[in-house]
Amino acid sequence: MSTTVTSLHETEFFDTDSLRLLRNHLTLGIQNGRWCLDTPDGPIRLAGSDRGVPPTLARLVRAYTRDDQLVPVARLRGGPAELRARLGDRLAAPSRPPDHSARGVVLQYVRAQIAALAAADLAVRREMPDSVHRLRVAARRLRGAFTAYAPVLGGRKLLKGLGGALRWLGGELAAARDTEVQWTRSRAWAWAREQTDAYFAQLTGEANARARRVLDSSRYLQLLNALEVLEVVLSEQPRREWPKAARRPAGKVLPRLARAVAEDVDGRVAVLLEAPDRKRAVHDIRKAAKRLRYALEAGAAVISVDGKALRAFQDLLGEFQDSVVAREHLRVLQARYGGFDAVLAAEADTAERCAEELPAAWRRIDLGPLWT
Repeated sequence: MSTTVTSLHETEFFDTDSLRLLRNHLTLGIQNGRWCLDTPDGPIRLAGSDRGVPPTLARLVRAYTRDDQLVPVARLRGGPAELRARLGDRLAAPSRPPDHSARGVVLQYVRAQIAALAAADLAVRREMPDSVHRLRVAARRLRGAFTAYAPVLGGRKLLKGLGGALRWLGGELAAARDTEVQWTRSRAWAWAREQTDAYFAQLTGEANARARRVLDSSRYLQLLNALEVLEVVLSEQPRREWPKAARRPAGKVLPRLARAVAEDVDGRVAVLLEAPDRKRAVHDIRKAAKRLRYALEAGAAVISVDGKALRAFQDLLGEFQDSVVAREHLRVLQARYGGFDAVLAAEADTAERCAEELPAAWRRIDLGPLWT
């Protein structure tokens, strides 16, 4: 803990012993009694004592520090560039040259999503717009890559626990995201603004409190650590020990693995209109379609499909789901206040229309590259 008072023009920088902040393009310092956390989204400033990092700032960067202690690492005149120059010899990292093997391509995507998860965590803690959505998407992208490309990432047994933890994280944050979406959707019911605002404000407060508890939990911290360990293990494992599929060129392996995901969607769409429980059937298609989307994203370097048609298909699935969730809230509002019958009926019609249009929308997607 620092007890040194910085001079008028000097900044005392804090980081973990392994420089976790600086490695992730963040810096934390104090000058003249003012703390500043520099982030890619802009600086965060806070008055405080020079005797230790304010808990508010320490909590913001937990996804990076993993509860390692923040200690003084340098005192100098200048900013992040000067700090990086001063500590450059401590920032040496293993070389990660471009690798066009199946594992290399997927692992590059995995690294990007691990970084996106941490960045979104910081945004959620700052209560920035759309941040919960960003966090959930990063988690789903990781799950999608692990599901589709397990054979080149060490096998399903290795990834099963991580997939379950990522599913848990997404589920815990679902209420915050769903409430955000539904509150926006309720703006169309202008005549009921007073009732809907009061209703969704309460739900938002509860959901955001739950999200904060999740991000501060030991289970979440264990997930972040496990993802980091996985990346290091997969990156540093000698190539001769990789599965044969992992060593092969990405273009020879990833389309075939993604095709299996596409075939799952195709089979589910084929029986949709005859399904006894259409809501469940569409929900399952939606989950499978997300797996396909993220598999295609992870393999984008060697797989090119009609992104516009796929987005249109997913938009229908998203609209169906939003309508289903909207009706759940509308039933509560109807029981409390009455007057929501017409909106309930309109949302039911929307869901029915989306379901009816799904097979044709699926057929418009050109997935030919997966079969070449």
